[in-house]
Amino acid sequence: MKQLQLFIVLLVLFLLQGTVFQVFSLRSFGYDLVASPYFILIAVLMIGFFYSKTVALYYAVVFGFLIDLVYTDVWGVYAFCITLTSYILLLIGKHFNIHIIVVLLVAIIATFLVDLEVYGIYTLLGIAKQNFIAYIHQHLVPTLILNSGFTVICFYPLRALCERLKR
Repeated sequence: MKQLQLFIVLLVLFLLQGTVFQVFSLRSFGYDLVASPYFILIAVLMIGFFYSKTVALYYAVVFGFLIDLVYTDVWGVYAFCITLTSYILLLIGKHFNIHIIVVLLVAIIATFLVDLEVYGIYTLLGIAKQNFIAYIHQHLVPTLILNSGFTVICFYPLRALCERLKR
């Protein structure tokens, strides 16, 4: 039952990041900016910090592949990037006292790494055509701002859920 509650929360975040934020993108408001939501990544990190690292990595693989299957043409890129980044940051995170500032910093680092990994892989495959400077200004900075805001808003509810399920 505990796993079902986490799965439902991640499924709602998956749907939110793939539908609502695609409809209400910055481009629809006339800006030449792209902010990619990585809500699954941030939720996976919080599950790893406050519930179980093993369960978090399981969800990273499952929802990473789900993102690949539903939203991209290349399978495995998001599954690999989200899982690898989560694994490394959860290993490093066990050495810190986990509170909102640490989680915010880890979320920023994770978002930066995953977005850069995906950009790098897509550039190597010839899918990403944007030069690096334009990518930083038009994509990376808005993505970091969006996901930082999500982290601050969802920190306490996700932490409370994980701690309640852990008991």
